[in-house]
Amino acid sequence: MKKINIKDFLDFNFLGNLQESPEKKYYAFIQSVPVLDDNEYCHTLFVSDGKNIQKVRQLKKNSEFRFLNEHTILLDYQKNKKEQNNLKDNQKKNFYTYDLNENKLKEAFILPMNAKVEEVINDNQILLSANLTVDDHILYEGKKNVREEYLKQKKKNDLYEDINELPYYFNGRGFKTNQLNQLFVYNIKENQIDRLLDKSFSVESLTLSQDKTKIYYTGNHQEKVMTHTSKIYVYDLENHQSDVLLNEDNFNIVQIIDMGKIIVIAKDMKDFGLNQNPDFYELKSGMMILFSEFGKTYGNTIGTDCRLLGSKANVTIEDKFYFTSTVDDHNEILKLNSNGDITKIYEMDGAIDALLMKDNHFIMIAMHKQGLQEIYRLEDNNLKQMSHFNKKIFAGKYVATPEEILVNKITHTVKGFALLPEGYNPNQKYPLLLDVHGGPKTVYGQIYYHEMQYWVNQGYIVIFANPRGSDGKGDEFADIRGKYGTIDYEDLMGFVDRAIELYPGIDEDEMFVTGGSYGGFMTNWIVGHTNRFKAAATQRSISNWISFYGTSDIGYYFASDQTAGHPILDLDQLYRQSPIKYAMNIQTPLLFIHSDKDYRCPMEQAQQLYAVLKTRGVDTELIWFKDETHELSRGGKPHARIKRIEDITNWFKNH
Repeated sequence: MKKINIKDFLDFNFLGNLQESPEKKYYAFIQSVPVLDDNEYCHTLFVSDGKNIQKVRQLKKNSEFRFLNEHTILLDYQKNKKEQNNLKDNQKKNFYTYDLNENKLKEAFILPMNAKVEEVINDNQILLSANLTVDDHILYEGKKNVREEYLKQKKKNDLYEDINELPYYFNGRGFKTNQLNQLFVYNIKENQIDRLLDKSFSVESLTLSQDKTKIYYTGNHQEKVMTHTSKIYVYDLENHQSDVLLNEDNFNIVQIIDMGKIIVIAKDMKDFGLNQNPDFYELKSGMMILFSEFGKTYGNTIGTDCRLLGSKANVTIEDKFYFTSTVDDHNEILKLNSNGDITKIYEMDGAIDALLMKDNHFIMIAMHKQGLQEIYRLEDNNLKQMSHFNKKIFAGKYVATPEEILVNKITHTVKGFALLPEGYNPNQKYPLLLDVHGGPKTVYGQIYYHEMQYWVNQGYIVIFANPRGSDGKGDEFADIRGKYGTIDYEDLMGFVDRAIELYPGIDEDEMFVTGGSYGGFMTNWIVGHTNRFKAAATQRSISNWISFYGTSDIGYYFASDQTAGHPILDLDQLYRQSPIKYAMNIQTPLLFIHSDKDYRCPMEQAQQLYAVLKTRGVDTELIWFKDETHELSRGGKPHARIKRIEDITNWFKNH
């Protein structure tokens, strides 16, 4: 069979942004493909009536849309460079409508600010959000000459950032100094923008009621330090009035649901901190009353490098709420009933990336077994594939099937998998590659992972596991606060030992390790505590919790939460869990992969450890990716994604 190649991903079709029309006659989604020559992704809109899937229009760099009515799609679309530059330079954003009956595109309106369509209230009113400073409201309030003068001054101010808040930048978004997420209603016919909330208020999450007369939302007034708890508010679109529904801010609010009663997915964080799984509460008379004790994973946390755009994966139908949950290494569809009961609807052999309901059956974007993303229909517990975008991708090529590996301990079981090269022979010797997931509160499933399948086709036995700290097995299993590098390291090394027992073909003198984010942290930790790996590649890693606290967009709260300590008051606690403390032990050749716009695990995390190893004479190299973020391996530009895998592969081959 042919071998899977790095560049095969250029032929992948990524699917996302699944949505249904108001009367559910149609659903639509975006297909995204990498374009190597342009070093970007091209997005195309597709629509289905439930039977046939048809291409509507190529949107180039744009991927946002909403159904304006049953036959009209509203496109956030800048169709040429003039319109793209007008958005960049003048903050004027073009929107178009596409008529499904006439198959025609026409200009709808131009907004005087970079706003996003959150919801369609009716075919004349849309709910917008925009990240604005208090002064930025001039963009839609001011006269033409005042607006132009403001933009000129704003460009001069781009030379610096006047920072007085935390966080002040965010991975994938950049600097956000003094920006507040504002809500507006735009009246299309009158070309009128109405601001809903005070200019000093920033919205965090919102839900439009099923009858589209109310907006339930969370958020806070401009703060110097962002918190993780919030009050809950409601805005009445008919009376133009906002009220507080929950005046206490003791909960981390995940989502608000309108089921005829107001149900809140939330966590109090008392027992397991930021990563605690949520429960369902009814918001009634200003009180949060436990409605359904859940305590499990809400949503899909199964990792892969084969998805690009996000999608909603929950559905509210009158007094029922359908949602996905990550259980062990797969996703399930669950239903919350009006009495608080939660029942399992379907167990997916893979991952569900988007979910909606049409004609009493589910439509989803999913990765089934070792297949790439496709559209599926679930009806009467039968799964039917509706699209075949990626049908020919692996024709005649070897795709390894994950083999389950269990490490049974007295207190818990570590589950993982092995991918074996084609024609694996236990009497031959094969190099081993341990791949460690990020998070740590995510999971590896049995779905397709391109980098792993490529390495298998290069002759490696690839193994990957879900040690303690991983998701899908409850709060206690996931809780490694203050224990980083201890029980998780023990589980991973025990997993490697078990793999060696099961697969005698593993060459113990040719073992390698890599991982990104938490997986990068663990790679740094592993080489500081054992020399059993011949070489390692650490990606977007953490090396020093103390400096991570002050430089990461999430550092000021995540570092303290995860290490169970303060960087000043508990300095030794953070340093003890930092891989850089053990840098003098490192002898393993170590490759650093890092991006300069990674604000989640900033570049300095790689620089610190790299400098120590370089001055010690350890074999090391730093690959510095420019203009890439923490999402390099999953959503990075095509050229950067190719170089990343090539560099890691060559590092292992050369050692």
